[in-house]
Amino acid sequence: MGEIAVNLAVSEALANHGHHALVNAHEAAADNHEIMARAGVGDVDEHLDLARWHRWCAIVEDQLADEADQRTPARRDRSS
Repeated sequence: MGEIAVNLAVSEALANHGHHALVNAHEAAADNHEIMARAGVGDVDEHLDLARWHRWCAIVEDQLADEADQRTPARRDRSS
């Protein structure tokens, strides 16, 4: 059971980190689509649409990251 517990802890930590990393990735993608749109590169409307989509994804991932912070045992233990 010790190995399973370690694997569980690692996978929980990776999942938690992944949500936080995805927030940053979506925000960066949105920022870059907005830069491309302002510069008039390519299909401006598509860049703006993708920027909005990435911002929405970042909001969802941020909510998941917050929930993961609350639900992940290692994170909960630190706050008590």
